[in-house]
Amino acid sequence: MRWLVVAVVSLFMLAGCGSKHYFEPQEIAGYVSFDGELPASIKDVLRDGATLENGNFISKDGLEKEKLPKGYLFINKSEGYYIAAKPCGDLLIIDSKSKKSWHKKFEQKGVIAAAVHKGVAALVFDDNSLMLYDFANDKIIYTSKQSKAIAVDTKIANPYFLGELAIFPTLDGKLVVVDPKGKELRTIIVGTDTHFNNVIFLSVIDEKLIAATPNKIVSVSPTYTNTLDIALSDVVYVKDRVYLLSKDGEVLLADPELNILKRRKYPFAHFVGAIYGEYIYVIEKEGYIVALDRDLRASNIFKFPEAVEEYIFVAGDKVFYDDKYFTLQKP
Repeated sequence: MRWLVVAVVSLFMLAGCGSKHYFEPQEIAGYVSFDGELPASIKDVLRDGATLENGNFISKDGLEKEKLPKGYLFINKSEGYYIAAKPCGDLLIIDSKSKKSWHKKFEQKGVIAAAVHKGVAALVFDDNSLMLYDFANDKIIYTSKQSKAIAVDTKIANPYFLGELAIFPTLDGKLVVVDPKGKELRTIIVGTDTHFNNVIFLSVIDEKLIAATPNKIVSVSPTYTNTLDIALSDVVYVKDRVYLLSKDGEVLLADPELNILKRRKYPFAHFVGAIYGEYIYVIEKEGYIVALDRDLRASNIFKFPEAVEEYIFVAGDKVFYDDKYFTLQKP
């Protein structure tokens, strides 16, 4: 009988270790409901865009009127250009005003992040190679193959143009700075993990550069370089504030030098997106919206219509989910 007791105890121990906790707020301040429908369901989401099943797409400016050709996924809207690509290597750039388009086929590699500046596209490929491509003249200015990335987070940051300089976020945790002629000027190490080490966030405000991988964030200015080790779901960077959404359910407020000023903990919360405005609105996977004031002094929790099982995208004052959206009320 002793072996039976041991077996039963072992089963209970395994069940306890394998149990999963969920975010369950004690107080709900209210409920939000969908107030609009999309022309089709979302089929793909990247850092700065979402693609619908019918070819429509959503940029950071909201739902766009254009449709992409079959097989293309929207990547980014940059300087008035729509950038889209096929996984098999086709790149499509469309002038949103004139509707003029450029197409380029890259063999055996697909574009997964991109930005445009003065007729030049900065491209990151799925094999972790980088390129400056003059699409108006069909000319490659710069190309470089970075180290192989074993696994990546889906929040892949797009390149950033700082004046005439192109800043490439790589899939192996670096920033590569390239001048307009294709000369590499600097490499900044952001993360050093073996897996899921791609740059998921990149922005520059007032000569302060903030970049992050899923496990580290770095702040770079002309006078300092600071880093912070933290497991991140996402980052929101505004002029003098950096909001960090951690994977263990914390929302942290830091200054641009990454000094932590305030934090609020939401046990077992899994954040999937955020919007910054008069307040910080954080979307939680089990179907909640956490609304916080800018200083994180207080928060209210609202019930989302349903748990977030599939793709969700936030842009402006709207949250897009499946084939619906709702607009956050302004205070």
